[in-house]
Amino acid sequence: MLSRKVLGTAFVIALMSTSIPAAQATLFPGFPADSDVQALTIQDHLDNYFSVISNVPVNNAVRNLGALETPEATKFCDEFNAHGCNLDASAWLSIDSILPVCATKIENCIKNLEFVNADGSVITAKFDRYFKGKTFEAPSELGMPGGSRVSLWSASGVGASGTTDKFVVNTHLSWEYKGGQTSVQSFGASVYAVSLEQDSRYKDSGIVFGPMVDELKGGSTRYGSVTDSGEINFDGSCVAVEAGLCAKRIDFPANTRLRLSLTLSNKVTGWLHGRISKPEISVNPINQMFNDLKVTADVVDVPMMYAQYKKSEVSETFTAGTKYNWQGRGNAVTSFYRQYPPESQFAMTAISTLAESVKNTAAEVHTFWNVASIGTNSSNKCLTDTTRLLGFVTTNAMAYSGNAPTWNGESLEYKVSGLHFLPDGKSLTYGTYDLAMRSDAARCLYGFSNAPISASISVTGQDGEQKVATTVVNEKDGWLYLAAYGFTFSAPTVRVKLSQTPVQPPVQSVPTVSTPTTPVVVAKPQTKPKVISIKCSNGKAVKIVSGAKPVCPKGYKQK
Repeated sequence: MLSRKVLGTAFVIALMSTSIPAAQATLFPGFPADSDVQALTIQDHLDNYFSVISNVPVNNAVRNLGALETPEATKFCDEFNAHGCNLDASAWLSIDSILPVCATKIENCIKNLEFVNADGSVITAKFDRYFKGKTFEAPSELGMPGGSRVSLWSASGVGASGTTDKFVVNTHLSWEYKGGQTSVQSFGASVYAVSLEQDSRYKDSGIVFGPMVDELKGGSTRYGSVTDSGEINFDGSCVAVEAGLCAKRIDFPANTRLRLSLTLSNKVTGWLHGRISKPEISVNPINQMFNDLKVTADVVDVPMMYAQYKKSEVSETFTAGTKYNWQGRGNAVTSFYRQYPPESQFAMTAISTLAESVKNTAAEVHTFWNVASIGTNSSNKCLTDTTRLLGFVTTNAMAYSGNAPTWNGESLEYKVSGLHFLPDGKSLTYGTYDLAMRSDAARCLYGFSNAPISASISVTGQDGEQKVATTVVNEKDGWLYLAAYGFTFSAPTVRVKLSQTPVQPPVQSVPTVSTPTTPVVVAKPQTKPKVISIKCSNGKAVKIVSGAKPVCPKGYKQK
């Protein structure tokens, strides 16, 4: 970022990038920006802790054409319709809006911060206040957030006795106003454990307008706009600053698990990445514009790298990579180095090139809890649905792919990278990888049915060696959760392959149609009855009657 030091009525520009330094308390050794010896770090960038409006055409003109800012046309603004950041049909503005805590209005906002204990009990944090500084409103007809401030929360009983009970929540939505139309660009949310440090030298953070003295251009004076973090030493230890106060970032208590609940625009779609582990996700619609998003996850320990090198000794590919996506730290004239985020393409190049020079050992380890939007480089329709959130991919790796997992036709691949050892130079660095994606998206990839899914997860090094990892597969509430833990670095690839046992159709028993048969009655052989003969008389008349049981006729008597 462009930092300031008071010098009479002007300011001295120490050339930095346009966002806040990384989350670390160490200011590492640097070198003059024009010297052959340079230094760099690979570590997560922090989000701005104040809202910013950027005038894109003015920024491009100053950066690429050497144009000068004027009071009527500045690179940065802290309100609409001022300094050239006008909401008109010709405007092209990029806005990074810090989200407020939810009140009665349904809008992009923070609903709740909770901490989940191992026994499942929950500690609900209390919203204390916002950090002081300028804010701005966005016209309601735009349907987009204005610019709030980072919020401070309290939660007693989190972690061991004596650890902090103060936490900072920084949730922001980046959006664009162009040609009278608005569009959501990205989203991010971070939670930090902090201690509050008072010092009168801390200033309100925000945009500073006025005459500047540029030490890199012979001390010439010009009008400009700069983002001022308000820090004293620009060492990156503050995650929020106001006049007289710094929220100094500290590590979370061990085994912290927290839940952040948000009301969020349903235009936040696609994939998220971040620094969390064992996530559980819930996304439910509130109305036609907003979703209720809950993310419950563990904090993770993330190693970072510091290294020195000579420009005259590195490859052209390395040199080309150093030019993009960095934040400046220190003083550009005397002690300067660049900080690259872990998801940048250059991060993996830097680690592979400089690992030996730092003995494959991390400089520091810090705990994080954050999620943010990422893009996808896939053309597969199952992974590019822009109507909803599709998945999360998270890792503690020092560097990792800056996109959603790639689909190679058989499996989902994700590249990570890191140094072998923790700062003590002896303990191995163990990796974590979590993938959560909508179950129907996973089934879409493979053409699966709604039957249960199984998965195999492999972690393979550059040399083809299979890394040992504990893997987890679970399906819950419409989300498929996959994880690999305990693998070692240098630059492994995590592969997830799903499978499903084909469902055999039930065997249909064909009923046997039998023709009814008429019972056959076998007659018993009949014995011929015995014939008896008798004589019957009536006076002189005599008759002989024969039969089985002969009887004399009426009027006759048997003789």
